[in-house]
Amino acid sequence: MKTNLISKAVVMLAVVMASVMNFSANASNPTQYVKNEEMTGELMTAKTIFKNENGHLYRHLRYTYTYDTENRVTSKEASKWDSSQEAWVPYFKMDVSYANNEVELSYARWNSKSNAYDSSIKKTIYEMNDDNVTLMLASTK
Repeated sequence: MKTNLISKAVVMLAVVMASVMNFSANASNPTQYVKNEEMTGELMTAKTIFKNENGHLYRHLRYTYTYDTENRVTSKEASKWDSSQEAWVPYFKMDVSYANNEVELSYARWNSKSNAYDSSIKKTIYEMNDDNVTLMLASTK
């Protein structure tokens, strides 16, 4: 039961983090975007966001998700479409780890010069208290 609540809290935190960091595909006019969710059973393994311009769909962002044996999100990776290369280019990666009543979120941006995620990872640790309220313990930049 507590694990399920932690999982829900992590998903909620990931959504809030993504929107605060302005990496979501939402716009003032939501009809500008179309999404395609790829599912494996009840788990979303990927989501592709398309821009809808004048009735034509153009690739925009792609998110891929991985899960642990308890069906909790362990990573979310975003890629942007590069029309000149005709390929998905990595954008950022968020890893989630679970231990006791703590959830750690690690965020790294893609560095195209080194062709790897930045080593300066931002981390935030959350804890569930006895009332199942999420508390932020620490955050690093």
